[in-house]
Amino acid sequence: MKKIITLIIAVVVCTGSFAQRIAHVSEQRVNTVSATPNTPSARTTNHGDTLRNISDVSTRTLYKVGTRDSGYVNGTNFWGDQAFAELYTFNSSDSTMQVIGLQAYFGGIVNPASAQMITFNVWDQGNPQFIATALYYNGFPNNVLDTLTVPVTQLGIGATVDTAKSFLFAAPTGLLGGAFFVGYSINYNFADSTGDTIGLLSSVNGSRALSTIYSIDSVGDTALNVQNATMGSDNVWYDDYTQNDSLLNDLAIYPIVTIGAQLSVKGITRNTLTYYGNYPNPADGSTNVKFSLTANTEVTIRITDMAGRTEQTIKEGQLAAGTYTVLVNTASLPAGDHLYLIRTAGGDGIVGKVSVIH
Repeated sequence: MKKIITLIIAVVVCTGSFAQRIAHVSEQRVNTVSATPNTPSARTTNHGDTLRNISDVSTRTLYKVGTRDSGYVNGTNFWGDQAFAELYTFNSSDSTMQVIGLQAYFGGIVNPASAQMITFNVWDQGNPQFIATALYYNGFPNNVLDTLTVPVTQLGIGATVDTAKSFLFAAPTGLLGGAFFVGYSINYNFADSTGDTIGLLSSVNGSRALSTIYSIDSVGDTALNVQNATMGSDNVWYDDYTQNDSLLNDLAIYPIVTIGAQLSVKGITRNTLTYYGNYPNPADGSTNVKFSLTANTEVTIRITDMAGRTEQTIKEGQLAAGTYTVLVNTASLPAGDHLYLIRTAGGDGIVGKVSVIH
Protein backbone atom coordinates (compact mmCIF):
# COMPACT_ATOMS: atom_id res chain seq x y z
CA MET A 1 0.00 0.00 0.00
CA LYS A 2 2.84 2.40 0.80
CA LYS A 3 4.27 1.98 -2.70
CA ILE A 4 0.93 2.91 -4.22
CA ILE A 5 0.58 5.98 -2.02
CA THR A 6 4.10 7.22 -2.72
CA LEU A 7 3.73 6.68 -6.45
CA ILE A 8 0.59 8.80 -6.39
CA ILE A 9 2.63 11.51 -4.68
CA ALA A 10 5.28 11.11 -7.38
CA VAL A 11 2.69 11.68 -10.08
CA VAL A 12 1.69 14.89 -8.31
CA VAL A 13 5.33 15.93 -8.28
CA CYS A 14 5.45 15.42 -12.04
CA THR A 15 2.90 18.19 -12.48
CA GLY A 16 5.19 20.72 -10.79
CA SER A 17 7.51 23.37 -12.13
CA PHE A 18 8.04 21.92 -15.61
CA ALA A 19 4.49 20.63 -16.16
CA GLN A 20 3.73 23.31 -18.72
CA ARG A 21 6.73 22.12 -20.72
CA ILE A 22 5.60 18.49 -20.70
CA ALA A 23 2.03 19.34 -21.61
CA HIS A 24 2.65 20.87 -25.02
CA VAL A 25 6.27 20.18 -25.88
CA SER A 26 7.17 16.52 -26.09
CA GLU A 27 9.50 14.22 -27.97
CA GLN A 28 8.11 13.99 -31.46
CA ARG A 29 8.90 13.50 -35.11
CA VAL A 30 8.79 16.84 -36.88
CA ASN A 31 9.21 17.93 -40.48
CA THR A 32 8.73 21.67 -40.61
CA VAL A 33 9.80 23.94 -43.44
CA SER A 34 10.89 27.45 -42.60
CA ALA A 35 10.29 30.56 -44.64
CA THR A 36 13.54 31.96 -43.26
CA PRO A 37 15.87 28.93 -43.02
CA ASN A 38 18.98 30.99 -42.33
CA THR A 39 17.86 31.98 -38.84
CA PRO A 40 18.80 29.45 -36.12
CA SER A 41 15.33 29.62 -34.55
CA ALA A 42 13.63 28.55 -37.77
CA ARG A 43 15.79 25.92 -39.39
CA THR A 44 14.36 23.12 -41.47
CA THR A 45 14.52 19.71 -39.82
CA ASN A 46 15.98 17.54 -42.55
CA HIS A 47 19.14 15.46 -42.23
CA GLY A 48 21.99 17.48 -40.80
CA ASP A 49 19.68 19.63 -38.71
CA THR A 50 17.88 16.90 -36.81
CA LEU A 51 19.08 15.03 -33.76
CA ARG A 52 18.99 11.27 -34.20
CA ASN A 53 18.65 8.42 -31.77
CA ILE A 54 21.83 6.41 -31.43
CA SER A 55 19.98 3.22 -32.38
CA ASP A 56 18.23 4.41 -35.54
CA VAL A 57 17.97 7.38 -37.90
CA SER A 58 14.51 8.65 -36.98
CA THR A 59 14.19 12.35 -36.19
CA ARG A 60 13.41 12.55 -32.50
CA THR A 61 14.33 14.68 -29.49
CA LEU A 62 13.66 17.95 -31.31
CA TYR A 63 11.57 20.61 -29.60
CA LYS A 64 8.78 22.37 -31.46
CA VAL A 65 7.02 25.46 -30.14
CA GLY A 66 3.94 26.17 -32.23
CA THR A 67 5.16 26.11 -35.82
CA ARG A 68 8.76 26.91 -34.92
CA ASP A 69 11.59 24.54 -34.22
CA SER A 70 13.23 25.48 -30.96
CA GLY A 71 16.38 23.38 -30.76
CA TYR A 72 17.24 20.12 -29.07
CA VAL A 73 16.12 18.39 -25.90
CA ASN A 74 19.72 17.69 -24.88
CA GLY A 75 21.26 20.89 -26.23
CA THR A 76 20.55 24.46 -27.32
CA ASN A 77 16.82 25.12 -27.16
CA PHE A 78 14.09 27.67 -26.62
CA TRP A 79 13.97 26.88 -22.91
CA GLY A 80 17.54 27.97 -22.25
CA ASP A 81 18.69 24.66 -20.74
CA GLN A 82 22.28 24.88 -19.56
CA ALA A 83 23.58 21.39 -18.76
CA PHE A 84 22.76 17.70 -19.21
CA ALA A 85 23.97 14.75 -17.15
CA GLU A 86 23.72 10.94 -16.94
CA LEU A 87 24.16 8.86 -13.76
CA TYR A 88 26.63 6.00 -13.22
CA THR A 89 27.13 3.97 -10.05
CA PHE A 90 30.28 2.31 -8.76
CA ASN A 91 31.02 0.18 -5.71
CA SER A 92 34.46 0.95 -4.33
CA SER A 93 34.49 -1.83 -1.76
CA ASP A 94 36.26 -4.30 -4.05
CA SER A 95 38.16 -2.21 -6.60
CA THR A 96 39.25 1.30 -7.55
CA MET A 97 38.29 3.34 -10.59
CA GLN A 98 39.24 6.55 -12.33
CA VAL A 99 37.46 8.46 -15.10
CA ILE A 100 40.07 9.52 -17.64
CA GLY A 101 37.71 11.09 -20.18
CA LEU A 102 34.36 10.90 -21.93
CA GLN A 103 33.07 9.55 -25.23
CA ALA A 104 30.02 11.23 -26.76
CA TYR A 105 27.75 11.36 -29.82
CA PHE A 106 26.52 14.81 -30.87
CA GLY A 107 24.27 15.93 -33.71
CA GLY A 108 22.91 19.14 -35.19
CA ILE A 109 24.54 21.93 -37.15
CA VAL A 110 27.82 23.73 -36.49
CA ASN A 111 29.11 26.77 -38.31
CA PRO A 112 32.70 25.85 -39.44
CA ALA A 113 33.82 29.30 -38.28
CA SER A 114 32.10 29.00 -34.91
CA ALA A 115 33.93 30.10 -31.77
CA GLN A 116 31.35 28.54 -29.43
CA MET A 117 32.50 26.12 -26.72
CA ILE A 118 30.96 23.47 -24.48
CA THR A 119 32.33 22.04 -21.24
CA PHE A 120 32.38 18.35 -20.37
CA ASN A 121 32.04 17.58 -16.66
CA VAL A 122 32.14 14.80 -14.11
CA TRP A 123 29.99 15.59 -11.04
CA ASP A 124 29.57 13.76 -7.78
CA GLN A 125 26.03 13.02 -6.65
CA GLY A 126 24.45 15.45 -4.21
CA ASN A 127 22.51 14.57 -1.07
CA PRO A 128 18.96 13.19 -1.32
CA GLN A 129 16.30 15.88 -1.73
CA PHE A 130 13.07 15.23 0.16
CA ILE A 131 9.98 16.57 -1.61
CA ALA A 132 7.33 15.01 0.65
CA THR A 133 7.16 12.76 3.68
CA ALA A 134 8.90 9.49 2.79
CA LEU A 135 9.48 10.64 -0.82
CA TYR A 136 12.76 12.02 -2.14
CA TYR A 137 15.07 12.33 -5.14
CA ASN A 138 18.21 10.27 -4.68
CA GLY A 139 20.52 13.13 -5.62
CA PHE A 140 21.38 15.44 -8.53
CA PRO A 141 24.75 16.49 -9.99
CA ASN A 142 26.63 18.44 -7.36
CA ASN A 143 30.38 19.23 -7.21
CA VAL A 144 32.43 19.26 -10.42
CA LEU A 145 35.19 16.64 -10.11
CA ASP A 146 36.77 17.09 -13.53
CA THR A 147 36.18 19.37 -16.50
CA LEU A 148 37.27 19.92 -20.10
CA THR A 149 36.26 22.76 -22.44
CA VAL A 150 35.97 21.84 -26.13
CA PRO A 151 35.09 23.89 -29.27
CA VAL A 152 31.79 22.82 -30.87
CA THR A 153 33.70 22.38 -34.13
CA GLN A 154 35.49 19.38 -32.55
CA LEU A 155 32.37 17.44 -31.48
CA GLY A 156 32.24 15.20 -34.55
CA ILE A 157 29.19 16.88 -36.09
CA GLY A 158 29.26 16.57 -39.88
CA ALA A 159 27.17 17.62 -42.85
CA THR A 160 26.16 14.03 -43.61
CA VAL A 161 27.39 11.68 -40.87
CA ASP A 162 27.92 12.43 -37.18
CA THR A 163 30.62 10.42 -35.40
CA ALA A 164 31.47 9.51 -31.83
CA LYS A 165 34.41 11.39 -30.39
CA SER A 166 36.61 10.76 -27.36
CA PHE A 167 37.70 13.55 -25.04
CA LEU A 168 40.43 12.99 -22.44
CA PHE A 169 40.88 15.02 -19.27
CA ALA A 170 44.24 16.62 -18.55
CA ALA A 171 44.39 14.50 -15.38
CA PRO A 172 42.17 11.57 -14.33
CA THR A 173 39.24 12.19 -12.04
CA GLY A 174 40.17 11.16 -8.50
CA LEU A 175 39.40 7.64 -7.34
CA LEU A 176 35.64 7.35 -7.31
CA GLY A 177 33.21 5.52 -5.05
CA GLY A 178 29.45 5.57 -5.12
CA ALA A 179 27.44 7.39 -7.77
CA PHE A 180 28.58 10.11 -10.18
CA PHE A 181 27.26 11.96 -13.24
CA VAL A 182 28.88 12.68 -16.60
CA GLY A 183 27.63 15.27 -19.04
CA TYR A 184 28.20 18.71 -20.49
CA SER A 185 27.21 22.35 -20.12
CA ILE A 186 26.77 25.10 -22.72
CA ASN A 187 27.70 28.74 -22.31
CA TYR A 188 25.35 30.26 -24.90
CA ASN A 189 21.61 30.24 -25.41
CA PHE A 190 19.44 29.44 -28.37
CA ALA A 191 18.86 33.05 -29.38
CA ASP A 192 22.62 33.66 -29.53
CA SER A 193 23.53 30.40 -31.24
CA THR A 194 24.89 32.14 -34.40
CA GLY A 195 24.11 29.10 -36.51
CA ASP A 196 25.11 26.40 -33.99
CA THR A 197 22.21 24.19 -32.87
CA ILE A 198 23.81 21.17 -31.22
CA GLY A 199 22.56 18.41 -29.00
CA LEU A 200 23.63 15.15 -27.39
CA LEU A 201 22.13 12.10 -29.06
CA SER A 202 20.01 9.73 -27.00
CA SER A 203 18.47 6.27 -27.09
CA VAL A 204 14.87 5.78 -28.17
CA ASN A 205 12.27 7.02 -25.71
CA GLY A 206 11.11 4.04 -23.64
CA SER A 207 14.46 2.25 -23.74
CA ARG A 208 14.85 2.89 -20.02
CA ALA A 209 12.44 0.69 -18.06
CA LEU A 210 9.65 2.44 -16.19
CA SER A 211 10.45 0.20 -13.20
CA THR A 212 13.74 2.10 -12.70
CA ILE A 213 11.98 5.38 -11.94
CA TYR A 214 11.66 4.64 -8.24
CA SER A 215 12.86 2.24 -5.56
CA ILE A 216 12.00 1.56 -1.90
CA ASP A 217 14.85 2.09 0.53
CA SER A 218 15.69 0.15 3.70
CA VAL A 219 13.27 2.14 5.88
CA GLY A 220 10.39 1.98 3.42
CA ASP A 221 10.73 5.46 1.93
CA THR A 222 10.39 5.92 -1.82
CA ALA A 223 13.43 7.18 -3.74
CA LEU A 224 12.87 8.76 -7.15
CA ASN A 225 15.95 7.66 -9.08
CA VAL A 226 17.54 10.44 -11.11
CA GLN A 227 19.10 8.66 -14.10
CA ASN A 228 19.49 11.71 -16.34
CA ALA A 229 18.97 15.35 -15.48
CA THR A 230 18.79 18.77 -17.10
CA MET A 231 19.84 22.11 -15.60
CA GLY A 232 17.25 24.72 -16.53
CA SER A 233 17.73 28.42 -17.17
CA ASP A 234 17.18 28.96 -13.43
CA ASN A 235 20.41 27.05 -12.60
CA VAL A 236 18.41 24.23 -10.97
CA TRP A 237 18.74 20.55 -11.88
CA TYR A 238 15.55 18.69 -12.89
CA ASP A 239 14.95 14.97 -13.33
CA ASP A 240 14.31 14.30 -17.02
CA TYR A 241 11.41 11.92 -16.46
CA THR A 242 9.43 13.20 -13.49
CA GLN A 243 10.05 16.94 -13.81
CA ASN A 244 11.21 17.74 -17.29
CA ASP A 245 10.18 15.96 -20.51
CA SER A 246 8.77 12.57 -19.41
CA LEU A 247 11.52 10.86 -21.40
CA LEU A 248 12.68 7.33 -20.56
CA ASN A 249 15.96 7.24 -22.45
CA ASP A 250 19.74 7.30 -22.05
CA LEU A 251 22.07 10.08 -23.12
CA ALA A 252 24.84 9.10 -25.52
CA ILE A 253 27.71 10.11 -23.26
CA TYR A 254 29.93 7.51 -21.61
CA PRO A 255 32.77 7.72 -19.07
CA ILE A 256 36.12 6.32 -20.15
CA VAL A 257 37.17 4.38 -17.06
CA THR A 258 40.12 2.45 -15.72
CA ILE A 259 39.39 -0.14 -13.05
CA GLY A 260 42.18 -0.95 -10.59
CA ALA A 261 41.17 -4.49 -9.65
CA GLN A 262 40.42 -6.61 -12.71
CA LEU A 263 37.28 -8.78 -12.63
CA SER A 264 35.92 -6.85 -9.69
CA VAL A 265 32.78 -8.20 -8.07
CA LYS A 266 30.68 -5.03 -8.26
CA GLY A 267 32.00 -3.05 -11.21
CA ILE A 268 30.50 0.14 -12.63
CA THR A 269 26.82 0.16 -13.54
CA ARG A 270 24.55 2.06 -15.89
CA ASN A 271 20.97 0.80 -15.76
CA THR A 272 21.05 -2.77 -17.18
CA LEU A 273 24.81 -2.93 -17.90
CA THR A 274 27.65 -3.54 -15.42
CA TYR A 275 31.28 -3.45 -16.58
CA TYR A 276 34.05 -5.24 -14.65
CA GLY A 277 37.20 -4.50 -16.67
CA ASN A 278 39.36 -6.46 -19.11
CA TYR A 279 42.22 -8.89 -18.68
CA PRO A 280 45.05 -9.21 -19.45
CA ASN A 281 45.89 -5.55 -19.66
CA PRO A 282 48.33 -4.85 -21.32
CA ALA A 283 47.15 -7.29 -24.00
CA ASP A 284 49.48 -9.25 -26.27
CA GLY A 285 47.28 -10.79 -28.97
CA SER A 286 43.94 -10.71 -27.12
CA THR A 287 42.08 -9.52 -24.05
CA ASN A 288 38.88 -10.57 -22.28
CA VAL A 289 36.17 -8.00 -21.61
CA LYS A 290 33.81 -8.90 -18.78
CA PHE A 291 30.33 -7.43 -18.21
CA SER A 292 26.88 -8.45 -17.01
CA LEU A 293 23.30 -7.68 -18.04
CA THR A 294 20.11 -7.55 -15.99
CA ALA A 295 17.85 -7.74 -19.08
CA ASN A 296 17.89 -9.39 -22.49
CA THR A 297 19.50 -7.11 -25.09
CA GLU A 298 21.87 -6.92 -28.05
CA VAL A 299 25.43 -5.87 -27.21
CA THR A 300 28.05 -4.22 -29.41
CA ILE A 301 31.71 -3.66 -28.54
CA ARG A 302 33.34 -0.90 -30.60
CA ILE A 303 37.15 -0.67 -30.42
CA THR A 304 38.65 2.72 -31.31
CA ASP A 305 41.89 4.62 -31.15
CA MET A 306 42.22 7.25 -28.43
CA ALA A 307 40.56 9.89 -30.64
CA GLY A 308 37.46 7.72 -31.13
CA ARG A 309 38.10 6.44 -34.69
CA THR A 310 36.63 2.94 -35.12
CA GLU A 311 39.17 0.13 -35.53
CA GLN A 312 37.06 -2.95 -34.89
CA THR A 313 33.41 -3.75 -34.08
CA ILE A 314 32.13 -6.90 -32.35
CA LYS A 315 28.40 -7.59 -32.45
CA GLU A 316 27.30 -10.11 -29.86
CA GLY A 317 23.66 -10.16 -30.96
CA GLN A 318 20.84 -10.88 -28.52
CA LEU A 319 22.10 -11.91 -25.09
CA ALA A 320 20.07 -13.08 -22.11
CA ALA A 321 20.49 -11.55 -18.67
CA GLY A 322 23.70 -12.86 -17.10
CA THR A 323 27.47 -12.42 -16.94
CA TYR A 324 29.65 -12.60 -20.07
CA THR A 325 33.31 -12.57 -21.04
CA VAL A 326 34.04 -11.59 -24.65
CA LEU A 327 37.39 -12.33 -26.30
CA VAL A 328 38.74 -9.31 -28.20
CA ASN A 329 41.50 -9.96 -30.74
CA THR A 330 44.13 -7.23 -30.42
CA ALA A 331 46.75 -8.71 -32.76
CA SER A 332 45.75 -6.42 -35.64
CA LEU A 333 45.70 -3.28 -33.50
CA PRO A 334 48.73 -0.99 -33.37
CA ALA A 335 50.74 -1.05 -30.17
CA GLY A 336 49.59 1.57 -27.69
CA ASP A 337 46.39 2.55 -25.91
CA HIS A 338 42.93 1.88 -27.33
CA LEU A 339 39.34 2.38 -26.14
CA TYR A 340 36.35 0.08 -26.35
CA LEU A 341 32.72 1.08 -25.91
CA ILE A 342 30.36 -1.63 -24.64
CA ARG A 343 26.83 -0.57 -25.58
CA THR A 344 23.43 -2.26 -25.33
CA ALA A 345 20.59 -1.83 -27.79
CA GLY A 346 18.81 0.24 -25.15
CA GLY A 347 21.60 2.81 -25.03
CA ASP A 348 23.48 1.82 -21.86
CA GLY A 349 27.21 2.09 -22.39
CA ILE A 350 30.61 2.27 -20.68
CA VAL A 351 34.08 2.80 -22.19
CA GLY A 352 37.19 0.91 -21.08
CA LYS A 353 40.84 1.28 -22.02
CA VAL A 354 43.29 -1.42 -23.09
CA SER A 355 47.02 -1.14 -23.76
CA VAL A 356 48.21 -3.28 -26.68
CA ILE A 357 51.74 -4.67 -26.84
CA HIS A 358 53.37 -6.82 -29.53
